[in-house]
Amino acid sequence: MGQTLTMSALYKKLTTFGLNKKYIREYGLPSWWDDELNDKPFAVLEGAGYIADNFNIDLKSLLTPGEEVKFNTLPLPKFKQHNSKNKEHPHLAQTLASRVAELISYGSNIEYKNLANDAQMIREEILSNHKTVSLESLLDYCWSKGIAVGYFNNFPKKIKKFAGLIQWQETFPVIILSAKHTHRAKFTFDLAHELGHLALGHLEKGVLVDEEIEFNSNDNEEQQANEFAVQLLLDKYDNHLGKRKFQNAERLTRYVCKILIPKLPNIQPDAIILNYGWHNKNCFRQAMAALNILEVSTDGQKLINKYLADNLDWDMFSDETYEYLEKALGV
Repeated sequence: MGQTLTMSALYKKLTTFGLNKKYIREYGLPSWWDDELNDKPFAVLEGAGYIADNFNIDLKSLLTPGEEVKFNTLPLPKFKQHNSKNKEHPHLAQTLASRVAELISYGSNIEYKNLANDAQMIREEILSNHKTVSLESLLDYCWSKGIAVGYFNNFPKKIKKFAGLIQWQETFPVIILSAKHTHRAKFTFDLAHELGHLALGHLEKGVLVDEEIEFNSNDNEEQQANEFAVQLLLDKYDNHLGKRKFQNAERLTRYVCKILIPKLPNIQPDAIILNYGWHNKNCFRQAMAALNILEVSTDGQKLINKYLADNLDWDMFSDETYEYLEKALGV
C-alpha cells in the first residue's frame, strides 16, 4: 500500500465523502473498538472491513491511498422530488438506507404475494381482519404480503435526507421510511403512499426514492400514489370536512371523534384530521395540534421497527451486523 494504514487516514478520507468521524465511530465500527487500535495496521484493516460492510463501501477503494471512495454496486435509484427544479439528490442517505434494506432482506424469511392495483380492494382485504386501516393493520398487511418494512433515519447530520424508499431485493420489496415526524397518522400515510407506488407498478426493479411526500406534488406518479393512499385510508371520504373552520384544535378533535367517527367507524380519526390539514394549509398547524391531542404517544417509528424486529431472524446475522442493526434501527 506504500504507507502505514491508520484509522485517522480512513477518517479523513471518509469525511470528504460525507461520513464524519463521530458517525463512523458510532455506526461503522463495533462497540469493542478501542482508540488504542487506531495506529495498529492489522487492527485498522479489520476495522476498515467493518466500515465497508456496514456502509456498503468498496473495501479496496477505502484502503488505497489517493483513490476515491466508492460504494459497491447498488440498485439504480429513481428519485421523486416535490420540486423538480432542485437537482440535488440524497445519494449518500439513499446508499446507507439501501444497505439497511439489504440486511433486512437477508434476515427476512418472507414470500412476496402480488398486490391488487386497486386501493379499494386492498382496503377491503385489510378490513376483513381489522376494524380500520391504521399503522398497525397496514404493517400487518405488508408483512403478510411479503413486504418488509423498516424505519431508518440514523444519518450523518449535514447530508440531504429523504422521506421513504422502496427497494427490490431478489424476491421481495423492502420499504424504508425515514421522515423525522413521529405521528402514527403521518407514517400511515407515508406507508400507504409507498404501497401505492408498488401496487401501481411504479417500480419494477432497483429503488424508488421519495425525497418528500407532499400532498400537492407536481409529479404524476406521486399524485397517483397520493390518491391511492387517500382511498386506502379514507375510502370515499377525501376532504370530508371541506373548508369547515374550527375555533381551535380541541374543537376539531372533538368534532371528528364525537360527530364523524360514530358515522364512519371504519376510518381512523387521525387520518381525517391529517387529510383536513393537507387540504387546508392555513389550518395545518391546528391539525397537527389536534393529532397531539388525539395521540397519547407519538411513536410511529418505534412501532414500525417493533414489527421489523419481530419478523427478522436475528440468528442470520453475525454479532457485528446484529449490533449495527440494533443501533441503526433503534431496536
